[in-house]
Amino acid sequence: MDFSSSYVDLISGQRRGLAAAAARAGLLGLSLAYQGALRLRNHWYDRLAMPRWLEVPVISIGNLTVGGTGKTPMAVWVCHRLIEHGLKPAVLCRGYKASPQGFADEAVMMSRQCPQAIVIAHPDRFAAGQLAITEYGATAAILDDGLQHRRMSRDLEIVLIDATRPFGFGHVLPRGLLREPLAGLARAHVLVITRSDQVTPDQLTTIEQTLRRRARADVPILQAVHRPAGFVDLSGQETHPGQHQRIGCLAGIARPETFVRTLGNLNIHPVANQFVPDHYPYQSTDAKTLERWVQEEQLDAIVTTEKDAVKLRRLDSRWPAPVLALRIEMVMAKDDDQVLRELIKTTLAEAESASPGGEPGKHAPS
Repeated sequence: MDFSSSYVDLISGQRRGLAAAAARAGLLGLSLAYQGALRLRNHWYDRLAMPRWLEVPVISIGNLTVGGTGKTPMAVWVCHRLIEHGLKPAVLCRGYKASPQGFADEAVMMSRQCPQAIVIAHPDRFAAGQLAITEYGATAAILDDGLQHRRMSRDLEIVLIDATRPFGFGHVLPRGLLREPLAGLARAHVLVITRSDQVTPDQLTTIEQTLRRRARADVPILQAVHRPAGFVDLSGQETHPGQHQRIGCLAGIARPETFVRTLGNLNIHPVANQFVPDHYPYQSTDAKTLERWVQEEQLDAIVTTEKDAVKLRRLDSRWPAPVLALRIEMVMAKDDDQVLRELIKTTLAEAESASPGGEPGKHAPS
């Protein structure tokens, strides 16, 4: 069920032998072709295309690699900062692998964690932004997973780098995990190294040195950590593992090992794990399988991610044990928190001054 781990073992070089080497060589050929197409695409947007502007300030949050770097917790963090400035933010998600009813797990998560915001999941995020402005009165927009979404302009580009797997093993997909070459870092206005507490100071220094070589000279490089913020049940109500002795871990995310590590830091040590692929679309048959798993392992609780919990709630199941979702929040380093707050404040002021007559809601390209 966990295809991603065998794939990572291959591209990272952990799998040895002639067959693995031949597979990596084949993937490299595909990677070079894909990289060439990406360069043409980026050249088009850098030199020729005219991206579209929304009439409100836009903050993009993205990354360079496949897998979780903390875009959703960062989007929630930025959402709260915009609300502090008296704005009504709209979070524009791509709606990747939404349910047949149109629900996207990240969108539901953000709605729960930041109910004051408008969250719209749609592949055409410019159209989603216009809808948010005209129908819901949005006065700012957050472009979730926006670095590679070049068709829409943004006022602030925040790029996240996961400290535990920063540069996708040095190759673009499918030979590595990079969604585009490291040259894409030059578009960033600020870089945030997430999970910075999970590597050594020397590793952090090496990451920062690589970023300095690739990014613009004046770009701030900040640090952040993923901090547990408590547990919720399937309905989103706060709860706690309590005295449960036999806990099972269920995760359908890109990096399940990081989730298990986080649980360990909370002194929660699952006796059984069930991992499924990232964005896994749980079905009613999966509910039956999980019910049997709980009974066979004699579990008295299931701990999962909040993203998984959103999808599990939609299943018609009477869970034989409580399902508890760990909520994660983004926490900036002390000084870096203020740096990013000031960047957002400056961005909003510049966006307002660029508007005709300085009127909010009349944002125009510069």
